[in-house]
Amino acid sequence: MDTRRHSTELELERLCDRLDNLKECFRISSLINSSLDLDEVLENIMTASRSILRAESCSLMLVDERSGELTFEVSQGPVADKFEGGVRLKKGQGIAGHVFETGRPVLIEDAYADPRFDRTFDTMSGYLTRSILCAPLLFKDRVIGVAQIINKTDGSSFTAEDVENLSLLSINAALAVENARLHREILQKQQIEKDLAFASNVQLSFLPRQMPIVEGFRFSAHYQAAREVGGDFYDFIPLDEDRLGVLIGDVSGKGVASALFMARLTSDFRMLAIRLKDPEKLIGRINDEICDQSWCRGMFAALQFIVLGSGKGEVTYVNAGHLPPIIWNSATGIFEKIGGGGPPAGVVPGTQFQASRIQVNPGDCILLATDGIVEARNAGDELFGWDRLEEAVRSGGSDVESVKDRVIGSVEEFAGDRSMADDITLVVIGIEEG
Repeated sequence: MDTRRHSTELELERLCDRLDNLKECFRISSLINSSLDLDEVLENIMTASRSILRAESCSLMLVDERSGELTFEVSQGPVADKFEGGVRLKKGQGIAGHVFETGRPVLIEDAYADPRFDRTFDTMSGYLTRSILCAPLLFKDRVIGVAQIINKTDGSSFTAEDVENLSLLSINAALAVENARLHREILQKQQIEKDLAFASNVQLSFLPRQMPIVEGFRFSAHYQAAREVGGDFYDFIPLDEDRLGVLIGDVSGKGVASALFMARLTSDFRMLAIRLKDPEKLIGRINDEICDQSWCRGMFAALQFIVLGSGKGEVTYVNAGHLPPIIWNSATGIFEKIGGGGPPAGVVPGTQFQASRIQVNPGDCILLATDGIVEARNAGDELFGWDRLEEAVRSGGSDVESVKDRVIGSVEEFAGDRSMADDITLVVIGIEEG
């Protein structure tokens, strides 16, 4: 009778301990989920696991989605500092790799008797691994990490109840890790959006704030980036008392890299344009500088530079791989693409660019457009093209604001809800009556 009572008391004591452990698991699970900082979450997981399971050492590994390997993120215990080098395990490698591969927990009472155990770390650190408990961090049936507990502090082996406790902790740990990762991604995205908004404002500051006032000419311009920042640009550069330079261009690529290249290029171009009076030499110099600059390897720019002088009957231009300028006069019905030019700047060092001259008359408009206009596409993947551009231009008069509005409105109507694939820039120059 005493034996039975003693056995009952032991079982009751065991169940009470078990209940206490489960309560502690739930309590600590709340602690694990109390932070959205990933590093803090990982430390909380390890501290909780080590405390509940009364373990000497513990480590937590997360799956690197790019390499498909387990990487040690945090370790606690006598030799935790040995893991600072960033140890990696392949799927199936060692006990942790086995759990990663199978997605099931493993309890090993004698590590050295198990062929899956890798003794390399013990040999390197001088640590003696006796018992191991390892459980997967599962999120939506996918292993995102592995928790590993080593050696009971009292020298005993881990038990089936320990497996249950660690598995329960790992379920909550996986959720906490994913929440922390999502939170980190949201913060990173917000920071990127903030940086891009700032970059967009900086880039816009490189564009003219207002149209120039030059006797005998009228100007209008439109700029729209396909992304937060773009590679198109235009500028009006006073060359001297009698001449104004009009620049339009499109650098290769899209996004931040193109925007940085564009910012540097427009600054360099403006500085050189004031010093070099000859547009041929100016474009040649810009071409060679782009070719020589190691920071922009692989980058190039299509440029169109027009010089307007006091003599309104003629303008000079240099085309470096850009769309041809267009002459439009509503009174005469002239719509003409002006040919000539060389390769984009930054492609062939030492290129000699040739200037061309355009005869213009009062009432003429000169249209300078980047390829984002003619290459705009609609939902049916059709190109806007030159014919639609000409149709839009011909549908009204030669007033620069009217021409600009007709062209941009036509492109937007044609594209509909389809997102822009390229930046759009249009500069219109009107020749007034003398």
